[in-house]
Amino acid sequence: MRIATKLTLSLTAIGLVTFMAYGVYNLLTERHDLALDISQQTQLLGKSLQIAIENAVRDKQLADIEELLKGLEQIEPDLKIRVYGQQGEIFPNAIGNAFEKAFHDRLQTALKNEHIDPFFYPLEDPETITVLLPLHNERGERLGILAVVRTLDEMRRDLEATRSNLLVSAAAFIMIAVPLCTVICWVYIGWPLKRLIGGMTRIKEGNFSPLPLKNQQDEIGVLLVAFNNMATELENARRKLKEEAQSRRHLQNALQEADKLITIGQLSAGLAHEIGSPLQVLKGRADYLQLGAAQPEEVIRNAQIMASQAERITRIVQQLLEFTRRRPPNYSHCDLRVPVTAVLNLLEYEALRNQVELRFETAKDLPMIFADSDGIQQIVLNLITNALSATASGGHITVTASHSQTLGKPTVALTIRDDGCGMSPDVLGRVFEPFFTTRHGQGGVGLGLAVARSIAVAHKGSIKAESVPGKGSIITVILPVGEDHHDSA
Repeated sequence: MRIATKLTLSLTAIGLVTFMAYGVYNLLTERHDLALDISQQTQLLGKSLQIAIENAVRDKQLADIEELLKGLEQIEPDLKIRVYGQQGEIFPNAIGNAFEKAFHDRLQTALKNEHIDPFFYPLEDPETITVLLPLHNERGERLGILAVVRTLDEMRRDLEATRSNLLVSAAAFIMIAVPLCTVICWVYIGWPLKRLIGGMTRIKEGNFSPLPLKNQQDEIGVLLVAFNNMATELENARRKLKEEAQSRRHLQNALQEADKLITIGQLSAGLAHEIGSPLQVLKGRADYLQLGAAQPEEVIRNAQIMASQAERITRIVQQLLEFTRRRPPNYSHCDLRVPVTAVLNLLEYEALRNQVELRFETAKDLPMIFADSDGIQQIVLNLITNALSATASGGHITVTASHSQTLGKPTVALTIRDDGCGMSPDVLGRVFEPFFTTRHGQGGVGLGLAVARSIAVAHKGSIKAESVPGKGSIITVILPVGEDHHDSA
């Protein structure tokens, strides 16, 4: 059920309850006022009859009393008047219709008790009001009691009319209040909330445009303003995330490209070393055959072809070496935490996807190192990538940067610790060899640790590995602090 509908029903119910409570109060008040008014009128009439009857008794004109009572009952059928003697006998003997037995018994009880206060009968839902007045002669002696009984039909009719008016008013209130409350709730609550839901749907679809405001100065208006502010902040955050993601992709691509170039360079160097010597021998033999005049023409021609192709192979290897030759390191004073943090931010998503916790702990007052920041990033990237490959879901990888000492000189230790599958002693002994890998099925080429070692050595540092099968591995990189550890060139 919509909130506008709930509010409409709630407001209508509250108004109806209030209206009915007020109506019931008015009904009870009117009933009390009518009863009081009828009681006063009946007592006034009884007092007038009391005086008239006492005067008629004094003048001994009993026939006038009977005529008076009959005349009053004819004029006012709801009115019954009885005169009772000292012994409870009725005078005159037969005037109008007799009372019903229950009321007659109640009346006789009141006469015996000389009860002269007005009373209603019955008590639960009164139908009549009775006023009892004493009759005295000229000497003040009590002759009997005058009973004036008046039905409450007129009061009932008035109360019934009031009740009907209340019901009609309640029905009219419902017919007017429900549509009016529905329109008001829809205009001030339903429609703004619908716009808000539409705005949420647009944000879900990637549209962060603000909602149009209509100068609504209430809580809903404040909510719409807050929603627009939130949408703007979300759009800014999304744009920043895109920029950061793009920057990370560029960094990762650059590091991967550098890794590929290093791999190709190592392959090229190996090829140049392994192919260079046989090519020189082959070219020398081909040149010798060309110089032999006694050789057949076909042999000389083939020798020329062999020499030409050997030179071509040499040029290709040389071009490959020149293409993949690593640029000179750019050494500068840098904070080790900066390149480490950059790589951790880069691999944060990969760690979350593998459900591996990645932590970085660093000592206070860590000294600056004189190093190539890009090379340090390459080391950290290779080591953490290997740790992620070896660590199962739910595992932990901790990167620590701390103070250390090497040969009495200050150094910085970078430690990568994981609780993955670990390495056997045989694997641990060959872990830094180029092209040695235990992850052939995962696309590993066995150059990550070899490249990390070569960069550490270029920085006049060192790297070592420790591992226990089934418990994890620890790779520690030691980097010097001062410039005197590096070549002047």
